[in-house]
Amino acid sequence: MRLLEIAIGIILLGGAAWTVVKTYKGRGMSSFLILAFAVFLVALGLFFLFGAFGALLREFRVGAEWIR
Repeated sequence: MRLLEIAIGIILLGGAAWTVVKTYKGRGMSSFLILAFAVFLVALGLFFLFGAFGALLREFRVGAEWIR
């Protein structure tokens, strides 16, 4: 499940990067709205990535408790 969340996060970040590159030379309000949507995609992608890596870290800490 965590790998799926990581993949979703990477796809969202890639989509945001593609959106920014495609609208970089654009002007006007529509370009601004598309870039705002790209910021939303970045936030959503980082949410998925940090959530998945945080869960992996918590599971590793609980699973590695026998080391102490």
